[in-house]
Amino acid sequence: MDDVLKIPPLDYRRQENWIVEESATNAADLPCDLFYIYPTLTANANDPLMNLSDEKVYHKTIGFSTAQIELFRRFRPFAPYVRQLEYHRSMAYLRGEADYEAYLAIGMQDAVDAFRYYLEHWNQGRPYVLFGHSQGARNLYDVMKRCPEISESNGFVVAYLLGLPATTPERINADFAGRGIGPATGERDLSVIAGWNTQTPDADSHVYSTPSGFVINPLNWRTDEVPGTSAENVGAVFYDYREVDPARRHARKPNFCGAVINRAKGVIEVDLPSNSIWDAHGYVEMGVLHMNDFWFFAENVIANASVRVDAWLKSAACRAGDRWIGGR
Repeated sequence: MDDVLKIPPLDYRRQENWIVEESATNAADLPCDLFYIYPTLTANANDPLMNLSDEKVYHKTIGFSTAQIELFRRFRPFAPYVRQLEYHRSMAYLRGEADYEAYLAIGMQDAVDAFRYYLEHWNQGRPYVLFGHSQGARNLYDVMKRCPEISESNGFVVAYLLGLPATTPERINADFAGRGIGPATGERDLSVIAGWNTQTPDADSHVYSTPSGFVINPLNWRTDEVPGTSAENVGAVFYDYREVDPARRHARKPNFCGAVINRAKGVIEVDLPSNSIWDAHGYVEMGVLHMNDFWFFAENVIANASVRVDAWLKSAACRAGDRWIGGR
């Protein structure tokens, strides 16, 4: 892997290294920023790293990222180009079949460099939410570990890190000890990480999950095994990549499914069939609904992000008031 050492860093001053970059947007009516990193979107036996110079990769990445980002209507979005490990090598790495740490490190460093550029040049003291899925979630977890400037007092609201592989609450608490960051335990807590891995009840896989893993139920924002009902599911959202009309590319399905935490497996379970469209007929592994970690609960995530942002703004106003009173 000596060729990895020759890969230069990306320059995030350059527009082509951002999938979405809304620094010029009038943000007066947008109370918060969204910093987003997409999941693994490429599979290429010949190239270990995502390559945005490939026209098909470029259009797929733009389309998929936009389809998720545009659902967050109260947020000013930023999404960097990150050179992630392609799908086949990612799965081999997750299963312990091969070591691709050197290649993964390229995407991790991209994510850190992009976030620090955003924070220095575009954030301007605004609150921000982090959102990533799958490899994007891992990228952002690494950003959080390596950037001690991420804190509630500096604008951090919540990180939705969905499909984060094999992570426990104990690991999160150890990785962020002394920094005021921990796993989410409710609907309104701040400076937390919220996430889950989704499976069917008959799934028997630990490719993403781990026993007693970190999980919160996005339907009721509980961490115990009290079920979230389908009535609490504000709406699943599904994206049709073939649809060219932006107004028609999302299909919304209120009350789509319920969900319950299986603490022994460290997952969210939904009552949907395995070996079906929902697990892409076992494409990852049978009953692993990884590709739908966000889509099944999309409207709940979006609504919860607004709840937490409002809580952060209220808390920030109180802190500002305390400083003003104390400074009189």
